[in-house]
This record gives sequence, C-alpha cells and structure tokens, in this order.
Amino acid sequence: MIHAGAEVLFYGLAAALSGLVLSATFVAIRSQRPRTNAIAFLSGFLVGTVIACGIGLAVGQAAVDRLDSHEQLEAGLTFLLGLALIAVGLHARHAAPRTEPRGSRAAAILAGLHNVGPAATFSMAGLLGFGGPKRLLLTFLAMSAASQAALRDIVNFTLVAAYVALSTILVSVPVGIVILAGDRADVLFARGQSWLTEHARTLRVTVSLGLGVAFVVDALLRLFA
Repeated sequence: MIHAGAEVLFYGLAAALSGLVLSATFVAIRSQRPRTNAIAFLSGFLVGTVIACGIGLAVGQAAVDRLDSHEQLEAGLTFLLGLALIAVGLHARHAAPRTEPRGSRAAAILAGLHNVGPAATFSMAGLLGFGGPKRLLLTFLAMSAASQAALRDIVNFTLVAAYVALSTILVSVPVGIVILAGDRADVLFARGQSWLTEHARTLRVTVSLGLGVAFVVDALLRLFA
C-alpha cells in the first residue's frame, strides 16, 4: 500500500508539472469572465482527468489480471518515458528561444481560450485534463500502481483521489484564488503569466531533464531491485 501510494504521488506530481496547463489556466482566469470561465476550466479539467483515470484503472486491472510481468512492463514504460523527456529537455536546451508555443495543439488551445464562453472553456480544459501523450501515460502508470496485486480486491479511491488532486493542483490553486479574490488577483496573475512566458524555455528544460532523470533512476531501481 505504501509503495503503491508513493508511486501514485510521484506520477501525480510529474503530471502536474506542465507549462501548457499553467499557461492555459492563466489565460482562462484572465478572460472577460474570469470567475465563470475559471470554474468551467477547473470543472472540465477535473472531468478529463477523472475519465483518463477510469480508463487507466481498467487497463491497469487488466494488466494485473493477465500479465505476470506487469510490474516490469510498468518499469519499462517509465524508463522509456524518462529517456523521451531527457531528449526533449536536451533539444529545448539547444533550440532557439521562442515566446509562443510551437505546437499546433498548444497554440490552438491558448488562442481559443482568450475569447470563448464557459462551454468552450470546459471542453478545451477537458482535453487538457485527459492529456496529451505524456500526461496520459503518467495517468495510466499511476492507475496501474493503484491496481497492483496487493490492492486488487478493492478499488482504492483514496489513491485515485490523491492522484487527481495532485495532478490538477496547478489549475485548482489559481482558480481558487480568482474565485475568492476576483479582479484583485488580476495583477498577480498578469505578472505570473509574464514570468512564465519569459522563462518558458528554462522551465521546459529543467522540468524535462529533472523528470526524465527521476523516471530513469526509478525504473532502473525497480528493474534491478
């Protein structure tokens, strides 16, 4: 239980560290309807995350039931993810600086959040919560850990809730602030958004390399323990 909980928290923290998610949150809470769109954004993000967790639990339980080496498979996927993140970090370190997201998905989401209503904000946030390849894989790994043999007789809602709470913290905290403080928080978020844009490259390199090394070390320890 303790080992599974540590893995779930580890993957949840890794999933939370996303510059795109934080940037999108800033855009949503600084829109023309900050409180309404903030609530819609958080709701959509939570729904997308919960859906991904549900699918991940089903896949994880199937792996526990059908694969004798599911723990080795999980460690192998973690190792590959770590290598991929290290490659991304090294590439970003030597790439030319940019102030706008290059990926079409990221650019479309950030541009679309500027002037949309709650329904569209909810939908876009749901896509972010469900995740791209990295976040989705982290969700599946976390749910696989929660479904391992020692916990197979129960659905461990505590671990799932912990993952959802931790992986959405960069959305829930700013949204909570804007709900409580309203327009008074706009200056704070404007500074945060400006700082995030200015340091996007450094953050991308640091997060990618840091998580990549952590995943590789974690995978090797589990494979050769």
